[in-house]
Amino acid sequence: MDSTGRYRNEISDLTSLSDLRYENIFKMYQLTDGKFFYNILKKISFPDNLNENIFYSITVNERMPWTTISYNAYGTIELWWLIMLVNDLTNPINVPKGNIKILKQDYVRPVISQIQSQL
Repeated sequence: MDSTGRYRNEISDLTSLSDLRYENIFKMYQLTDGKFFYNILKKISFPDNLNENIFYSITVNERMPWTTISYNAYGTIELWWLIMLVNDLTNPINVPKGNIKILKQDYVRPVISQIQSQL
């Protein structure tokens, strides 16, 4: 089977994941021994000049996990990575405190599609 450069949910040998999961923005590749891997070396970033009308800001007064912020903003824990990207943060271990930007719900799916089309 040739699974080079395909998304996980397109590979029948693997279980499907929610389309909101971080893993699904990267294509998978297959080694000669049949094992799959993600190419996570690609960098995803937002331009500095994005329209401010597609975001809103929240203030995090106490240390809160990214998954909790994601759940509060989107009703799912799976978009923690999108919040980090919007805020140009790279280390999910660092817990936010202060003002952070949240992509408005109407723009989440189009932005994820745009990210996938660029990888």
